[in-house]
Amino acid sequence: MSILQGTVSLKRFLVLGPVPDPKDLQAGLEQDQFRPFQDGMEEERMGWCDWRNPLITPPDEDWVGQERFAVFGLRIDTRRVPPALLKAHMDLRLQSLLKEKDLAFIGKEARISLQDEVKLELLRKVLPTPRVVEVAWDLKGGILWTTASSSKAQGALSTLFIKSFGCEIHPLAPLVLAGRLNPGLSVEGLMALDPLDLELEEA
Repeated sequence: MSILQGTVSLKRFLVLGPVPDPKDLQAGLEQDQFRPFQDGMEEERMGWCDWRNPLITPPDEDWVGQERFAVFGLRIDTRRVPPALLKAHMDLRLQSLLKEKDLAFIGKEARISLQDEVKLELLRKVLPTPRVVEVAWDLKGGILWTTASSSKAQGALSTLFIKSFGCEIHPLAPLVLAGRLNPGLSVEGLMALDPLDLELEEA
């Protein structure tokens, strides 16, 4: 896993909320483990996976705990039907239906229903594209490191994190860090702090 090897750029988050014990932590990982797509119109699925291999779900309890850290992965699978492909299939289906039923045209509601039917058929044939976000949670320090670089991935991580563990995560920006290290500071005091001083104080 690259997050443990230090070969990637990491984002830091402040974790707010009660720290779960090992049993509750594993229960949260199992509750919201990644589950493959089933029949339906879903285009995205996400859930926790093992940090060593995204096919291992739920994460192996023996490998989650790494000293003071909990290490696991967030797998996000997406499947999309390209619009051009959907349109091409729709055109063929409409032509076939017009000929079969000897119709002059097909109404709007019927077209929408037919499009959903065609899209569902195509979705079943589309291979999902997986993405794995790596997570290392310092349970004692209250800091989370992750490879989630995009706002979409960070949003997915934040949503599932509070659902699974009852904890909120916030980007560790200088002002957030200042409030954590110096909770008695006023707003004016926070604004006057030098970001470099915050890094030195944190270290």
